[in-house]
Amino acid sequence: MGETSGTLPASARRYTIYLMAMAGLGGLLYGIDVGAIASALPYIKALNYFTEARLSTVVGAVLFGSVIGSLPAGVFAEWLGRKKAILIGSVVFLCSIPMIVFSDGNYSVMVAGRFVQGASAGLLGVVIPMYLAECLPPESRGKGTGLFQLFLTIGLVFMALVGVGVTKFFGAADSATLDAATKAVAWKTVFWLSAIPGVVFLFGIFGLKESPSWLKKRADKAAGIVAEKADAPVVHKDSLFQRKYIYPFCLAVVVLACTQATGINSVLNYSVDIFNKSGLPGIVGNYADAAIKIVNLVMTVVAVSLVDRKGRTFLLKMGTLGIIVGLAGVGGTFFAIEHGVVASQLTGWLTAIFFMVFIAFYASGPGVCVWLALSELMPERIRANGMAIALLINQGVSTTIASVFYPWVNAVGYAWVFFTLALCTVVYFVTAAFFMPETKGKTLEEIEEFFK
Repeated sequence: MGETSGTLPASARRYTIYLMAMAGLGGLLYGIDVGAIASALPYIKALNYFTEARLSTVVGAVLFGSVIGSLPAGVFAEWLGRKKAILIGSVVFLCSIPMIVFSDGNYSVMVAGRFVQGASAGLLGVVIPMYLAECLPPESRGKGTGLFQLFLTIGLVFMALVGVGVTKFFGAADSATLDAATKAVAWKTVFWLSAIPGVVFLFGIFGLKESPSWLKKRADKAAGIVAEKADAPVVHKDSLFQRKYIYPFCLAVVVLACTQATGINSVLNYSVDIFNKSGLPGIVGNYADAAIKIVNLVMTVVAVSLVDRKGRTFLLKMGTLGIIVGLAGVGGTFFAIEHGVVASQLTGWLTAIFFMVFIAFYASGPGVCVWLALSELMPERIRANGMAIALLINQGVSTTIASVFYPWVNAVGYAWVFFTLALCTVVYFVTAAFFMPETKGKTLEEIEEFFK
């Protein structure tokens, strides 16, 4: 795997492209999991199915499901292999769609469907970056793993465009002329359309090969090979509480937790509603939502092209600084609205512009680097389970923010919600600037050696 793609035969180069494209499609499903509710939420809210507290739970259920789905991900990846674990994630995703659609406003069924949808994201979010890190050479690992985030942003754009199309076809959720039956069909259409990429991904998985690292470990275990040398400590004396394990594990946990503390997954679920509150009416809010997700996509492409040249820490520092500016700007706009300024299209578009700043810098920094941090920092001995635990904490933060968002807003206002998220990002910047080692161009073994 140390060869560059230029020295590989044509068949191997074609497979590498296929591998990255198909594994990246898992990121597409992750983005759909996160993005689907933003387009459907205005219709669900207009139907008065649930209270605002219950709506927050419906939104947060997918993130809570992701927490639970990440728990067995490491076990599945070690027991069944990376490919089969990815296959399970895709099947779980497709099973969630009819559960959500056929809930018909039943709170328990809706939450269960969203939970199952999130479980697929948790599983894929652990296994796919691990799979790519093990299958790609060091000089391509940044771009390859970045494809997961790139496809994630494509999933967000796809769902935002679905929202625009559904709104133009059926009418805006806040339209006085739109009846309840049409609103119900509209939000269900959003979820049905989200299943199409899932079907493509499911069939594409069968063309992937298993991770060579996992195959080697399985072969060594079958042959009864004990990985030790005469002059090295035996495996059972190699404590997990050594610095070489604890430091990278804690660092990955902090980076992943701070990534979600920016509000990226949780707050974006409410983006259309936030734009409506800030002064953008009806479909204009959908247009703004689509615009920020297109910015996300474009800047992710830029980041993927830079990550193996500029390095991880450079992009993380630059990205977190921009996120702080964007979140503080959104908070400042809402502070003005909440203290006497009348919400209008001016304040609405100002909010959207600051959202674009937030998203642009997130995409160009943490958006790509967070998956690399997850897959690169973990030593081989703890990689599968360590990644699962780190993502569990990552999604736990995201779930908490999403599940309490409306009650939190009602308690302190939109302004202080965004100011708080900006303060959390300050912690993220400090971590990236002073504690994060550069892993650009290093093999996984060299990175592990650094922590010794």
